[in-house]
Amino acid sequence: MQNLNKKNFILIALLIFNTFLFSEEKLNIDKYKNVLSEVENILEENHFKKNVNIDTKAIKEKYLNSIDSQKMVFDAEDFDNFSKVEDLNKLGQIKFAFEVFEVFKRKSIKFLGLQKQSITEINLESQLDTNDFIFKDREDEKRFKNLEELSEYHRKEAKSELISIYLKEKDLKKSKEKLLKRFVNREKSLNRISEDDIFSMYVNSFTSFYDPHTNYMTPKNQEDFEINMYLSLEGIGAILTIKDGITEIVRLIPGGPAEKSGLIKVSDKIVGVASKVSEEIQDIRDWRIDEVVNLIRGPKGTKVKLEVLAPSMDDDEIGKLIEITRDVVKLEDQAAKKKEIEINRSGKLFNIGVIELPTFYMDFDAYRKNRYNYKSSSKDVRALLRELVNNNSDGIILDLRGNGGGSLFEAYSLAKLFIGRGNVVQVMESNGSIQPLGHTMGRQNYIGPVAILVDKMSASASEILAGVIQDYQRGLIIGAQTFGKGTVQRMENLSYGQIKFTEQKFYRVSGESTQHKGVIPDIELPLVYSNQEIGEMSYENALPYNDISPVYYETFEELSDLDSLKRYSDNRIKNSSMSLYLNETKKLFEKEKERNLLPVNLTIREKIREDKEIKRLSIENNLRRSLGLDIFESYEKFTDSDLDEISDKKDEIILKEAAQILIDQIIYKESSRLSFVN
Repeated sequence: MQNLNKKNFILIALLIFNTFLFSEEKLNIDKYKNVLSEVENILEENHFKKNVNIDTKAIKEKYLNSIDSQKMVFDAEDFDNFSKVEDLNKLGQIKFAFEVFEVFKRKSIKFLGLQKQSITEINLESQLDTNDFIFKDREDEKRFKNLEELSEYHRKEAKSELISIYLKEKDLKKSKEKLLKRFVNREKSLNRISEDDIFSMYVNSFTSFYDPHTNYMTPKNQEDFEINMYLSLEGIGAILTIKDGITEIVRLIPGGPAEKSGLIKVSDKIVGVASKVSEEIQDIRDWRIDEVVNLIRGPKGTKVKLEVLAPSMDDDEIGKLIEITRDVVKLEDQAAKKKEIEINRSGKLFNIGVIELPTFYMDFDAYRKNRYNYKSSSKDVRALLRELVNNNSDGIILDLRGNGGGSLFEAYSLAKLFIGRGNVVQVMESNGSIQPLGHTMGRQNYIGPVAILVDKMSASASEILAGVIQDYQRGLIIGAQTFGKGTVQRMENLSYGQIKFTEQKFYRVSGESTQHKGVIPDIELPLVYSNQEIGEMSYENALPYNDISPVYYETFEELSDLDSLKRYSDNRIKNSSMSLYLNETKKLFEKEKERNLLPVNLTIREKIREDKEIKRLSIENNLRRSLGLDIFESYEKFTDSDLDEISDKKDEIILKEAAQILIDQIIYKESSRLSFVN
């Protein structure tokens, strides 16, 4: 121990001794010690990021902050004392992880008991009108000085949560019962955290210093990861995470039930689940992720009912109830699809083909068995291009919105359809060697005008394809800055579990990296999804952007006067009803986010909610009037409405504007060619 006074030393020593005395015999220390050594050695030798110096103090602080991110359990003295524990060997680190968590659990249960007592003493609504405030998010706040301050804040937090539930239930007795049940669930969740879970949290406190995609997985984590990768279980096709006790949607699987329903999107919060439509919604706040997933999964063809909140809504607000039919995500559900858009310009009818590509897919098993008719995105897109050309399409839009990537082989196979032979991407290994990938032979399958439509969720292989089309000046990139995922991960087996780590980095033929920065569109379209809180740049310790030397490539020089194209597009959309709607919605979201202090006062909170609902309803109804749709008579009617109606309209407007931009380019090129001939 370093510089600890006698009182603190005795306190920690007692905590450590008492907590570990009853569990050390059951705990397989050697198993975890070996894994920790294996993880350190593999990352040091094989990770893309080199010379990472991490002292155990930094790991300890990261671990403390990960299990107590809201700073609601450990006060400043606790944190300082634990982080000052002398540097530890592997055995000491593992013991430290379990000892600290045991203290965390014990204190958490004590605070839950205090909150229960506080709530049972409330018998009148007037007791919910106080002059206190709490923080909606305490992650960036200072830790409390002592136990007394922590205890007082927990009482305020409990009362605030009761207010939130009361605003929904309008019944004090029911609200208290619901909150007390939540406290019970929280204690159960704490007691269900396994030794593997604790060890995993500690190891990942270490791996996070490398990059956000490097993670240790226990055998159970590994099983869940494989289920998500291969989509072998029946569910809704969504990747979920838990953030401060709330289930959030990280990703929607292309072609999955959730994505196809259009009822939920990335960053939405799921706060309630009914495994069957006939059952009552269960409040899943503070549930473990595996418990939530097990409740959502079920037999193919059956429906699950979810209570969903938009990202801008408070965690305890009334959510929208939706129903999704469970299914297995099949390869054909993710297949490329086409549609056509007709636009009249000064008496001339333009036919623009749209190919929607949800993911870069390939039937690897059939490919390895040399089956000629194996299914892949490049083969399907080539067939659709042929159909659209035969139908006299004037140009093609390849829609990569929401496409999170997939097969790297498919990314450069698709690029070949548009550029023919040539380099597509450069891949740097962890040892610094660089390998260009592309085609030395081949021809273009499509030579006409093309645009790539991207958004914030276009990532990885999508960014490779968009980047090469942009570098070769083969077509327009339209939409929003992409995700910025320019790295490749590898899985390696350990003596217990697996390690996933970053071993490669992508670079465009121009030498720019897609990592962190993503692809910046030629023409920004404010209507597409562009949440700046999502993406590689939002992650702690994400590998940075850099560039390397370009490789040889010849441009098509098919793009010109982008400034004019931007100006034409801005003039079309700046005063459109959808653009105004999205701007107003964004302002409302940002205003909510900025208000971190929440009054522990029922009367004030009722007014805040009422004002917010009036504003939200006004924004929705203004859009509906402009689109010729029936307006909502009340906020309740809005929350019970069909989201597809507006979502489909928005998608229609986005695709039409993308088509307009491509037509502008076609007309400009044609006029330039005629001017040159004359």
